[in-house]
Amino acid sequence: CCDPGLGQHAWQDDGDGYFVYTQEIKVIDKVAPAWISCDNLTFCIEQTDCSPVFINLIGEAIDGCTPQAQLQYSYQIDAFNDGTVDHTGAGNDASGAYPLGTHKITFKVTDQCGNWNTCTKLFTILDCQKPTPICINGLSVDLMPVPGGGMAIIWAASMEAGDSHDNCTDYDDLIILIERYSAITPGQEEPGAGASDVLQVTCDDRPPTTPNGIIEVVVWVGDSAGNWDYCIATVWVQDNMGICPLEGNTTVISSVFNPDQEAMNQVIFEISGDTTGVFQSQIDGNAYLTNLPLGAAVNIRPIKEDDPINGVSTLDLQLMLKHVTGIRRFKSPYEWMAADVDHNGIISLNDVLLLRKLILNPEQVPVGYSSWRFIDAGYVFPGMVYDHNYPNTKAFTGLTHGLSAEFMGVKIGDVSGDAVPNVENECKTMDWDGTLSFEIADKQLQKGETHTIEIRASGFERIQGYQYTLDFDPAMLEFVNVDAQWSYMSEANFGLDRVNGGVVTTSWNSSEPVSLANDEVLYTLTIRAKADLKLSEVMTVNSRVTRAEAYDANEDLLEVNFRFDGYIVAGGAFELYQNEPNPFRDMTIIGFNLPESSSAVLTVYDITGAVIKVVRGDYAKGYNTVHLNRSEIQGNGMLYYSLETATDRATRKMIGLGR
Repeated sequence: CCDPGLGQHAWQDDGDGYFVYTQEIKVIDKVAPAWISCDNLTFCIEQTDCSPVFINLIGEAIDGCTPQAQLQYSYQIDAFNDGTVDHTGAGNDASGAYPLGTHKITFKVTDQCGNWNTCTKLFTILDCQKPTPICINGLSVDLMPVPGGGMAIIWAASMEAGDSHDNCTDYDDLIILIERYSAITPGQEEPGAGASDVLQVTCDDRPPTTPNGIIEVVVWVGDSAGNWDYCIATVWVQDNMGICPLEGNTTVISSVFNPDQEAMNQVIFEISGDTTGVFQSQIDGNAYLTNLPLGAAVNIRPIKEDDPINGVSTLDLQLMLKHVTGIRRFKSPYEWMAADVDHNGIISLNDVLLLRKLILNPEQVPVGYSSWRFIDAGYVFPGMVYDHNYPNTKAFTGLTHGLSAEFMGVKIGDVSGDAVPNVENECKTMDWDGTLSFEIADKQLQKGETHTIEIRASGFERIQGYQYTLDFDPAMLEFVNVDAQWSYMSEANFGLDRVNGGVVTTSWNSSEPVSLANDEVLYTLTIRAKADLKLSEVMTVNSRVTRAEAYDANEDLLEVNFRFDGYIVAGGAFELYQNEPNPFRDMTIIGFNLPESSSAVLTVYDITGAVIKVVRGDYAKGYNTVHLNRSEIQGNGMLYYSLETATDRATRKMIGLGR
C-alpha cells in the first residue's frame, strides 16, 4: 500500500483483517551521580610532635538510578597540592595518616549506566598546638637620659628564657614579641596591635616618689602555624642616675638571706624614727620600703615570728648537748646564735630544755623565744666569736636615693641548718638511712578496762636521739598516765598538752650513742578503754605534731615505727609526703599514707592551675607510692601536686628541672 522507493514501508494483509508492528524502545540514564558534599576540609590538630596524623577522608555520592552501594569509586591524592599525583586508590575511603599541610584529593564516582562525576577538594591539616613560652622574671633596666626625661629599651628576646618550645617550630624560628600586661584583655589569644620586638619604658613607669618602679610585661611566643601563647614577667625600672624628678620621697631596698645565702620571704620590716611603716620581703628576699621622706632618720628592724618549729628537731638538741659537754664545739658564730634560745649569750642546758618544750608542744612557745633573729649582713663577729649584742637593726641618719639595708636571718633552735627560709619553696626531702622500731605487745581490751602499755626497745643500736608523735583514737582510748622507766628518761621527755585529742609527744637524745638490749622498757603508757578494741587498731606513730624521726651514731636520719607483736601495722592519718628526689630531672616518687583502702586521684599542675598529669588508682591501707617520669611532666620550675580521696585532700610543691 505504500511506495518503497520513498522509504515507505509496505505491508500486505494476509486476509485476517489486521496486522501487527513491534517497536523496541530503550530508556537511557544519562545523568551522572551527584556528590553529597565537595567542600574543602580543615582539621585542627593538637599533638606533641609533627608526625603524620590520622584523619577521616570519605567521598559520598547519590544517583537517581543506581543504589549507593553499587556506585563505584576511585581517588587520586596530590600531597601538598603541588600538581603531582602521589597516591591513587579504589573505593571512597581515603582515610589515613597525612602530614601537616594542605593537600588535594580528587574522587571519581561511576554509576551502572557508565555516567561518572568527580569531586576535587583541598584538605588542610593545621598545627593548632600553642607554643610553650618561658619568661625570665625580675630583670632590671636603668633609664638613660633623653630630652625631656629618661628612657630605656627592653628587647622581647631578653625577657624570654631561651627555653620556650613548640611541637613543630624550631626555637630559632619562633616569633617573640613583647607588650605591656595592662594592654591585653582577658582571653586574648594573640598579640595586640601594640606588640613589638621592643618595649620602651620612661620615667612614667616609675612611681614619682621612688627612683625605681616595677612593671608587668607580656612576652608572646608564636610558631610558624600562627599559634600564640604568652607568659607574664616583671621588669624593675631603675633611675640610678637620678634622671627623673622625685617628689621628696625615696625607697630603701632591704634584702634578707640566711647564712647559706638563701632568700627569705615574708620577713616583716618595721620602720621607726622620723617616719613609720611596715613592709614585707618577697620571694626574692627583697622588700621595697617606699615613700620614705628624703633626709629622714629611720631605724629598720626585720621581724619573723611564724612557724617556730621550722627546722627544729631533737637533732638540734643533740648538737647543743655535745657543745655544752665539750664533745663537739660549734664552729660558726651562727651556730651559737641558733643555739642561744634564751638570748643571754651563753649556751647552757636551759637552752636545751626550752627547745625540747617547743619540740614537744609546738603551740606553747617559750617566753622570750624568737623564731628568727636577724643581724646586719655587713657585721663580722670579732675573731668569729659569738657575741649576743650583735646589731639587729639598720640606722640611717638622713635618707638619700639608692640606699639599701641587708640582713642575715638565723632560725633559732636550728643548729643543723635545715630550716626552710622561703615559704614559696618548701621542698624538703627526707632521706632515711634505716629504721628504729619500738615493740608493743598487742592486746584485745574490753570497755572500761585499764591497761599499762610497755614501750620497748628493738634494734636500739648506737642511737643518739629520737622524736615522734604517739597518736591514739580519743574516742576509743582515755589517757591515764605516762611513766619513764628507762633511767635516761624523765617526764621532761614527754609532751601531754594534747592528750585529750589523742596525742602524746616524746623527744629523747644523748650526747653519745646509746645501745639497749631488745625488750628493755623505755616508758609505759596507761590507758583506759572506752569500747571493746584491739590496741594495734587504735594506736600508731606519726608526725602529726612532733615529726617522727631518729638519729644514729653518724647523725643520719632513721624512720620510726611501732611493731605490735613483731608486726608493723599499716595505718595512721592521711598524709601526702614530699616527692623524692626534689628537685628532679628524670624521675620522682610521690609517697602517701591512707588510713583505709580507697580510690585516690593524684593531680600534677603548673603555677597557672593548668593540669599536666592525672593518675587514678585503687590503693591499699598504709603507705603507697606513685612513680612519675619526667617525660610525663611538661614544663620546668615550680609545680604542684595534690592527692584527693573521698574524704581527704592535700597539696604539695615540687621543682622540675630542664631535661
